[in-house]
Amino acid sequence: MGQSQTPLKKFVRITGVRAGRYVEFEFSVNDADLTVELILPLAAFEEFCTLQEAVRLPPAEEGASELEKLVWRSRQPGLLRRVQSTSDEELPRPPRQ
Repeated sequence: MGQSQTPLKKFVRITGVRAGRYVEFEFSVNDADLTVELILPLAAFEEFCTLQEAVRLPPAEEGASELEKLVWRSRQPGLLRRVQSTSDEELPRPPRQ
């Protein structure tokens, strides 16, 4: 069988912060209705997004303030700027659950 040459679109949406150290997020590939929930330390989350070339969607409202605290504690304030800059573009968005 031949494989499709269409590139996969990958998305992440931060849904929260756990124990002040871990980023909770949803990851989806091509199908916004099908997501998997993952938890990674902030540095591993950054690496995951880079390796997957995932588009970062705006964080869920309920987790945004905790994420902001985590980002500043870890001295990586650019994370929120990168998330917000991609949200300014017109992107398909997975539904919130």
